[in-house]
Amino acid sequence: MDGMTTTVHPQVSGPARRAPRLPEAWLRATLAGIEAAIISWLLVVVPTVATYVATAAAPLLGNASWTDAAAIGTGVWLLGHGAAVDVGEAGVVSLAPLGTSLVSAALVYGGARRARLRRPATAAFALGGFVLSVLGLSAVVPGPAGRPTVALGALAIGGGALLLALWRARTPRPAGWLRLREASPGWVRAGIRGAWLALAGLLALAVLVLAVGLVSGIVTVLELHEALAPGRLGTVVLLLGQLAYLPTMVVWALAWLCGPGFAVGRGTLFSPGEVVTAPLPAFPVLGILPEPGGTPALGLVVLLPVLVGAAVGAWLHRRRFQERWWQSALSGVVAAATLAVLGALLAAAASGSIGPGRLATVGPSAPAVAGALAWQTALGAVVVLLALHPQVHDAVGRGSRAVRARVTRRNDDGGAGSAPTPPSASPE
Repeated sequence: MDGMTTTVHPQVSGPARRAPRLPEAWLRATLAGIEAAIISWLLVVVPTVATYVATAAAPLLGNASWTDAAAIGTGVWLLGHGAAVDVGEAGVVSLAPLGTSLVSAALVYGGARRARLRRPATAAFALGGFVLSVLGLSAVVPGPAGRPTVALGALAIGGGALLLALWRARTPRPAGWLRLREASPGWVRAGIRGAWLALAGLLALAVLVLAVGLVSGIVTVLELHEALAPGRLGTVVLLLGQLAYLPTMVVWALAWLCGPGFAVGRGTLFSPGEVVTAPLPAFPVLGILPEPGGTPALGLVVLLPVLVGAAVGAWLHRRRFQERWWQSALSGVVAAATLAVLGALLAAAASGSIGPGRLATVGPSAPAVAGALAWQTALGAVVVLLALHPQVHDAVGRGSRAVRARVTRRNDDGGAGSAPTPPSASPE
């Protein structure tokens, strides 16, 4: 044993592998997403249950319980997240109260800002907490309530709010996004920014149109409200419900501004050129809709999006100037195309059904809104961009000078070719 030698083989140690770790503050981010979903749900369900408690002795409620009231409130809340709720004999309701969607987005944004989320990986946990909480709370509604659509709606709402929060926190952009941004031409980036400016201007005009309609139709709104006789608590709930649908009606006003208009039931049309109406549900807020027989104002109304496009063209010329005239014109085309896509998304979000039969068609047509916004904004933006561009000025100046020179040369040639007539000789 003593004569035996032991051979020791050296071990080559490679680079140490890092154990997978969760991002910092992942738990706080997840709780922020869960908190946003629960608070937005309570903001809708609590008034619904309170209304049931206040009217529990009403004969119309029958054997309904507070859990039924909670299910109704949850169904209304899910509508704001993309659900289509089956309400039995009343058909399927899928018209989204975009006010509820905005409240959820604001809560997600506020939670992300309070949690000081500055990394996309951490924000992903907040988004997951929000989406899973929305899906979990949707179980309160019996039967299928469009769960895949709810997941997509919650993903869009939470994702948009978190992107805005990360942008406000000055989070470094991903490398892929930076490469894509650098690879895209300047006129593309300028056009996309101009589209957001145009959308903000058009939505401001739509809010103004809705305010004018509310002032002019306030008498009808009050008459419909008194006919319902909802009581004090019912009045509060009715007002909150109508406020939730006001952003939806802002999109309707946008569709009215650009010309195609919108429908509240199959066979109806509310547009600046024509109003075709039919019996409507007794919602007081529908009293602000235009009445038939008014003066057609299509020519004047569609001029407003053209003017917004012209303002965007002037902004692009001053803030995002392009050296070539064709690049400048293309920036206006990109702005119009991007605005058309955004308008179509808003129109699709503000469309749906509120009952069976003809009430299954409510809201604007997304393709019609997109087409109208595209040509109106492009007309205003491209004309202004071309009119202000120095290359176009130089080309017009050269052309006008060439025309003047040609006219002058023609006059000179005509004067030189016509010799004076010699006087006739007098007879001797």
